Amino acid sequence: MSSLARRITSRLQRRQVPAVRSHSSLTRAWRPAPAAVGLSSKCRQWKRPMSTETHEFKAETKKLLDIVAKSLYTDKEVFIRELISNASDACEKLRFLQGSSQIKETNDSDLPLQITLSVSEKDRKFVIEDSGIGMTHDQLVEHLGTIAKSGSLDYVQSGESDASKIIGQFGVGFYSTFVVADKVEVYTKISDKEKGEQGLLWSSDGSGSFTVTEVDDVQRGTRIELTLKDDATEFSKLANVKKAAQKFSSFIDFPLYVKEDGEPEPVNKQEALWLKSSASEDQHTEFFRFLSGTSYGQPYYTLMYQTDAPLSIKSCFYLPDPDNAPSRMFTKDPEIGVSLHSRRVMVKKHADGIIPKWLHWMKGVVDCEDMPMNISRENMQDTRLMEKLSMAVVRRVLRFLGQQAKKDPEKYAKFFKGYSYYLKAGVIEDKEGNFSRHKDDILKLLRFECSNKDKDELISLEDYIEMSVDGQQNIYYFTCPDRQTALSSPYMEQFVKRQRNVLLMYEDIDEFVVNAIEGFKDKKFISVDSADKDFELDLDKPEEDGKKEKELSNDEQNELEKFIKGVLKEKVQEVKFSSRLVSSPAIVTSIITPHMRKMMKTLMAGKENDGMGNIPMTLEISPHHDIITTLHAIHKANEPVARIAVEQLFDTACIAAGTLDDPRVLMSRLNKVLEMFVYQGAGFDYAKGEYTKILDAEPATASTTEASKAEPEKKEAPKESTSKFEEVKS
Repeated sequence: MSSLARRITSRLQRRQVPAVRSHSSLTRAWRPAPAAVGLSSKCRQWKRPMSTETHEFKAETKKLLDIVAKSLYTDKEVFIRELISNASDACEKLRFLQGSSQIKETNDSDLPLQITLSVSEKDRKFVIEDSGIGMTHDQLVEHLGTIAKSGSLDYVQSGESDASKIIGQFGVGFYSTFVVADKVEVYTKISDKEKGEQGLLWSSDGSGSFTVTEVDDVQRGTRIELTLKDDATEFSKLANVKKAAQKFSSFIDFPLYVKEDGEPEPVNKQEALWLKSSASEDQHTEFFRFLSGTSYGQPYYTLMYQTDAPLSIKSCFYLPDPDNAPSRMFTKDPEIGVSLHSRRVMVKKHADGIIPKWLHWMKGVVDCEDMPMNISRENMQDTRLMEKLSMAVVRRVLRFLGQQAKKDPEKYAKFFKGYSYYLKAGVIEDKEGNFSRHKDDILKLLRFECSNKDKDELISLEDYIEMSVDGQQNIYYFTCPDRQTALSSPYMEQFVKRQRNVLLMYEDIDEFVVNAIEGFKDKKFISVDSADKDFELDLDKPEEDGKKEKELSNDEQNELEKFIKGVLKEKVQEVKFSSRLVSSPAIVTSIITPHMRKMMKTLMAGKENDGMGNIPMTLEISPHHDIITTLHAIHKANEPVARIAVEQLFDTACIAAGTLDDPRVLMSRLNKVLEMFVYQGAGFDYAKGEYTKILDAEPATASTTEASKAEPEKKEAPKESTSKFEEVKS
């Protein structure tokens, strides 16, 4: 033994051993200095330890470690988020103590506040170090040896076995390191010089005990060194760690570096803009491009939202240019463009649960200090907290849009045209999943064309109510392919005649929206093509033109209704006379609107029985239209013509409603109508079934025609020389 060794041994034997805590033992031993991954050459080797204490983990901590060791995680990389968050907190605490002059003299005062990551693939090492507040001996034992918060203790004692519900919620994120590490070593030195300058090493393999050792040449702050498990070696690869660091630390308020080839390279260059009270347009543009992952483009609308009630929220939202609105064809399951942070650290990259799917195109950041950082991104613990945060954020965005719509209607109109589908989908999704909590705010944002304004000029529902006639209790709308079709539709005749305003809805989703909301500001939505509705026709009666029109009596109406029902049979449930028609002879109505019927038919396409044929239809006819009055006059005397006319009348009404599935079924009947005109022009009398005059080129014998075959019995020829068809038409 050398003389130096003998002197040291003699001193150790004479030295009095201090008392230690229960469950600990004091050992003295020499050990080789471990390699210090990522440290400067000055600190490349640790000196020999001066003393080592061995402690047993508390029983509840042992249970927690056992849960962590046995749990399966969807995202193992989350331990990097936890360690970065802890390092940021340590730097923040030191900055606060220094700023409030609570630390008179700081260890390593020339060391800047920063965080550094480094790896060694060869040695399966992952290292993170910060120059923050550091820990004393007692803090090291207390913070890393026991569960600090009672919430964690209660949770563990409750018998739960899912670590993903513990890590991040109760402040024990440090233990997530044991998911990926066989051994964890923590080197630390307190920042306050008055509390000491001695470096300490905390070490454990997570099996039930840990050691605390005094060491020299430790810089201020905390350095955590992980020896990775065989199934977690991907975290010793520089590319993986750098990607995770960028993912979780874009907005940490301290410089974060990753060592590449021994040189620190900055990772988090982007400033946490949402924490500022204001920012310039250029700053917002740069941040928007950062969030969008592009080098071009500007936000169409920008919203910075900060509040302390009901939660502490700091956020920034960007609504992209409507010219770049996402196509619905390629967004079947879109990702939310807003990320969730807690104290600058990202909790969820895609904040589903906070931002609804119908706002997925919005970019931004929500930072909520009340939000726990959970190890599992798929499961957030406090559902009520999530709902409260979502309610506050979404409501603020919607009301911001409402303000912008009033401030600059033209600019908002362009925005709405780009994102109208998503706002309308929001009405439906909000009802299905959120009890329509945002219904009123969304409805105020909707815009439609109307019959009393020019093409492409949009109005809000509030504008429509202001334009309504006195006493009007309904909001009238019409779902149709385009404006021209709408204004020429028989369903619109009464409204056009009265100049009654009607909302024109061109998108398929509009019908579902109306059915979801039912009303707006105590006004009911009524479709102009619906059946058995009060259209308030007495409110604004049009002026009489003085022209008297022939109208069928009640007995004649009943007689014709019976005849038409006998011809159409199961095609219609009911035939009735209606006062809603002006210039058209007939329309079809149903318990669902024709547009909804058509959409349901499309949705059920390919199924053997789509059920559409079982939905009853009503044929409504005008009592004073020439075709109807003439039809009554010939339905007995010229039944073949009357029967063909009834079927054509019904098909024409179906065409107007857009419910005729296949127009090719009309071909045979249209040919028959053409034949009737040609034969009648040639002098054929359908009432007698023979020609009443001979032409130079007499057509085929009438007895061979389909019309004469369809005639139930031979009619006596009238005394007049003209055909019955001509006589009635005149």
